[in-house]
Amino acid sequence: MTTPPIAFMAGKSRFQRAAGLAGVLAPVAWAVVAAIEVTQSNIGHSLISRPERFFSNSTWHWPLVLVVSAMGILEAAVCLGLAMRVASPRLRWAALGPVPALLGLRFLFAIQMPSDPGGYGVSGPAATTAWLVLVFVPMGLVAAAVAVRRRGPGLAWLSAGLAVAMVVVSTWAIAWAARSAPEPQLLAIEPVEGLAALWSAAVGCWLLGWSSSLDFDRRWPIPAPGRRASVALALAAIVGVVGASGSFVQSFGPTIANQLTGRTTVERMQADAVERTYRVYRPQNPTTKPGLVVVLHGSFGSGFQAETATGFDAQADRLGWIAVYPDGVADGWDAFGSGPTWGQHPGADDVVFIRQLITSIEASDGVDPDRVYVTGQSRGGMMTYRLGCVLSATVAAIAPVSGNTATASGSADVPCPIARPVSVLAIHGTADGTIPMAGGKVDIIFSPMADVIARWRSLDGCSEQSTVAVDGAATTTAWACSGGSAVSTRIIDGGCHCWPSDASRVIADFFVAHPRVPAGG
Repeated sequence: MTTPPIAFMAGKSRFQRAAGLAGVLAPVAWAVVAAIEVTQSNIGHSLISRPERFFSNSTWHWPLVLVVSAMGILEAAVCLGLAMRVASPRLRWAALGPVPALLGLRFLFAIQMPSDPGGYGVSGPAATTAWLVLVFVPMGLVAAAVAVRRRGPGLAWLSAGLAVAMVVVSTWAIAWAARSAPEPQLLAIEPVEGLAALWSAAVGCWLLGWSSSLDFDRRWPIPAPGRRASVALALAAIVGVVGASGSFVQSFGPTIANQLTGRTTVERMQADAVERTYRVYRPQNPTTKPGLVVVLHGSFGSGFQAETATGFDAQADRLGWIAVYPDGVADGWDAFGSGPTWGQHPGADDVVFIRQLITSIEASDGVDPDRVYVTGQSRGGMMTYRLGCVLSATVAAIAPVSGNTATASGSADVPCPIARPVSVLAIHGTADGTIPMAGGKVDIIFSPMADVIARWRSLDGCSEQSTVAVDGAATTTAWACSGGSAVSTRIIDGGCHCWPSDASRVIADFFVAHPRVPAGG
């Protein structure tokens, strides 16, 4: 026998009011979590989300875990209150569907987040748990929609709609973050949690009777045309997502295919106090002693992003060389001009990492030690300059794109005790507003490109005479230097802060022409 609704409500009204208030408070807890993450994380000048940074300040890790847990408890109370309003005992279990993901899985995700003392990486269990959260939270909302479809059809439709929104938002977030984050699913956690908090607030208002349109005694039947329209809108959304994802597939498809076929492998090594990751592309027909090109991504980027954006795999195939795409930590690389809040990462020594990486690939793949090169864009270009200085005994040539060499005050006179000349090809666009060719302060102070090149010409012992070649919008100026090395600039008229379409080919050809200068050369 079914309990009459009025009697059922009378016996549970006090708890349900408490559950309703808990639901209303859930968005407040979520806002607190988001505020802590944003204000306490080291995000530099970019807000591209890398959630592992949110826990890089160990002082705030456990407060965040506690607030996330409190939010989960509030939402679990909402689900319990929702279950108590469902007349059918069998459907009450469905109303509790979101609880495991909202409370248990999310708590596990938060508590396992850091994988190293600096919080630069994400633990494997946390990464896996993040996927489970993204799958089971929307499934739980669908179960809740089924549970309340008779007492609250409006709430049921809202729950189902939010579940669909979670899937769409998380799909977009993952696709976006795949360009720059080693664990792209982490970016989707925040919006999904925000939608879950919104759902909790809606249920709380329903339990408190604050929303007449969703109240249980005001049925909101959806007529057949409305249902058909809803299905049509859902199909349109799916088609839109698939269509808009076409550009993503077109851009990243080759890189993903290389990884699936084994041409690109993701490898790890311990460097300093942190386990570092990197991608290695090995051509199908490598030369007997292949060259090695290390390609560095920009700020908040990743090896995956660098492999995709530069297209250097094609040059590796053309030359029979190996291309390596390392992952930086947090905001990127510890390049010239770095400070405590930008670039410096205690426990993660980038120079140690790249040196070990080169040594490892030389040993495993028989790399020609006279043909080790480094290139990179933006912050990666700045790190390329630094590696040219500190690894000059190993690196034959460097090719920074949209890079810079500067002290904290903006001087190009950085410490650079090179052991032997290192050839340089610097590529820059005249319309680059992020790292202007003329130098000046943007987020940090940059030195004029002319000063950077003058510094390298002095280091490499270059002649005063130069040759100039014009190729469309690009003007290349080259100086012959000691030991057969060279310093060249390639200026793109109107060029942006980006990787030019022909940069990989030009860089590869420059590297081919400039092996390592003999010791004492």
